[in-house]
This record gives sequence, structure tokens and C-alpha cells, in this order.
Amino acid sequence: MKRRNEKQNVKLLGAASAVGIAAVAVSLIAAYSSTMKRLTPTQNNSLPQYSSSSQSSDVPVQNSVPNVPLDRGSSAASGYSGASKPKSSKASSSSDAEEANRPVTVDIGNILPVEGEVSNPFSNGELVKSETLGVWKTHDGCDILCELGTDVKSMSEGVVKIIDNSSVYGVCVTVEQSNGLTVEYCGLAKELNVKAGAVVKQGEIIGKTGDTNLAESLEQPHLHLAVKQNGKWVDPMSVIDKTE
Repeated sequence: MKRRNEKQNVKLLGAASAVGIAAVAVSLIAAYSSTMKRLTPTQNNSLPQYSSSSQSSDVPVQNSVPNVPLDRGSSAASGYSGASKPKSSKASSSSDAEEANRPVTVDIGNILPVEGEVSNPFSNGELVKSETLGVWKTHDGCDILCELGTDVKSMSEGVVKIIDNSSVYGVCVTVEQSNGLTVEYCGLAKELNVKAGAVVKQGEIIGKTGDTNLAESLEQPHLHLAVKQNGKWVDPMSVIDKTE
């Protein structure tokens, strides 16, 4: 009788152990399945997409200095307002500056319109203090010192496109040259030797220097010379034929 009871107890213990092992196995399988469901991405669980415009919209951009007039030759506006010195004196990007400083290659050489020292050079997009206006602005041409009444010669052959009596830079003559350059001679006397539409040769006298340039009236007498290539201002002295 005692032995029979012992055998029954062993069977019961074995059955209980089997049930316990099975329960543990079921629990492990359930836990594994739950974990995999959390880790496995579904069709709707896609990563958010970002465009370049949405990323850049959070970055503030400062493209200009307020209340600072820019020098634009004979086409400049007549009204100016004073401005304090900006934190940065650069008004254009470095790539634009490099392009403006690059020597211009032309088929026909250019001569100096007047002989003299450059008192106020091309600023290459940098803001400089105007002695007359007292504001910070770009100087898109160069000022060549000469006496009032000095003959101003055409740098190269071309056609007189514009004659303008600007309230800022005075009497200005714009010549489109056959070598691709557009040249502005500013601060001339009112009596000119050419008319709009006239064809001029290299060295031909356009007019004489005068005192009409109000924007630079406190400087010594000079010719304000400005040159464009492909619509961009370039240093006038960089296009002068040094062999002449």
C-alpha cells in the first residue's frame, strides 16, 4: 500500500512539472510575439520626410543693410538718407566680388579717358563712407583726379546710348562699346561734344569735366568713371590697356 502511494505521488509530481514547463513555454512564446510586434515596422510606420525648403525656413537671412544707398552710376536714385556704419562692410557675396575683380578680356583695348590719379577707387561691393553724403554706400566706379574743363576721351569705339542730367551724379554720358563694355562718364560739364545715338571712335572727345556731380561735390575735381560688363559693375582700371 505504501509503495502504491509513492508511485502515485511520483506520477502527480511529474504531471505537475510538465504542466509548469508548458506554462513557462507558452509565456515565453507570448512575450516573444509581443516584442516582435513592437519591433517590426508596419506599412503606416514610415519615417517623416523633410524638404530642403522646410529645413531652411527656420534660418533667418539678412540680405541687405537698411537705409544704405547703393552707388549705381547715372541711374542712381536722387534721394539719400544717412546711415551709421554697418557691422559688416561687405554688400555682396565673395563669389560676386571675385567675379568683379577678374580682369576683363576684350578684343579692342581701352584708353584712359583722362590722365590723373585715382582718388576714390572701385569698392567692389564694399560699403565705404561718402565724404559728401556722410553715408555708407558702395562706390561702383572710380574717381580720376583732373582739373575742371579737362577733355574726356572715349575709352574705345562705340555708340552713345544715354545722355542724362542726373540729380546725383550730374551730367552723364553712357557709351555702349563694340568690345562689349558699357561705360558711364559722370560729372561732365553741360556743354557736350556728342549726342545720343552718335558713333564715337576711341580717343574722341565726349565733353569736359564739370562741377555737376553733387554726390561727390566735396571731393577734389575729378571724373567719375563707371564700367559694366555683362550687366555687372567692374573695376574701370582693370580694363585699361596697360600697353598704351
